[in-house]
Amino acid sequence: MDDILSPVEPDQSPDIREKVYHKLRAALLSGELGPGERLVERKLAAKLGVSRTPVREAIRMLELEGLARHVPGVGSVKAELNAGVVLEIYSIRAVLEGLAARLAAERIGEGNLARLAEICTVMEACIDGNDVAELEELHREFHDLVYRCAESPRLAQMISSVVGHVAGFTRRGYAEPGRLEQAASEHRQLARAIGLREGMLAERIVREHVENSRRAFFEQYFRDLDANRHRT
Repeated sequence: MDDILSPVEPDQSPDIREKVYHKLRAALLSGELGPGERLVERKLAAKLGVSRTPVREAIRMLELEGLARHVPGVGSVKAELNAGVVLEIYSIRAVLEGLAARLAAERIGEGNLARLAEICTVMEACIDGNDVAELEELHREFHDLVYRCAESPRLAQMISSVVGHVAGFTRRGYAEPGRLEQAASEHRQLARAIGLREGMLAERIVREHVENSRRAFFEQYFRDLDANRHRT
């Protein structure tokens, strides 16, 4: 894995806190920083090549977002996501992404419609070729395109915050037998609904897609728990 916590580019720009925040957030979401790991301001500042102030401010932002939490006598640590939190995140995602799909169906241009269909075709080829890394990139591009075509920057920002949490969930859910093929079919159905300008149908497909993703995640999650119990 690339070292996400590499030094921030040296400059005097006023958004240094934002750069530090995005670096730390990426490290938390990617697993470079593990659950319960302490977020020591001094060490992080040294690693990022910045003062402790932007690190402290970034950690506070991460605590508000729920990615970090303050433990008395210990300091800030990476928050552990329990099943209740995961369920809540999926529920929020279904509503936000459903709205984005409905708006995209009303506003998308022909060029972007063609790109959605093209992505679906390449995703299906990736499944046949077992190219999971490329599939993840295409999955991200497909949904990012839908968000952009909704033409609602505030909605896109809210979705971005939520989607960051579920990237690892999606990866785990894809390990569920048959889920990759099912998800590819759902993306194809969504592209068709958007192409037909059927906003309500597009929203329903997205909600079902998120629900199926949630179900696949928890099936794999509990299967992994059971396997770990048998190993101990």
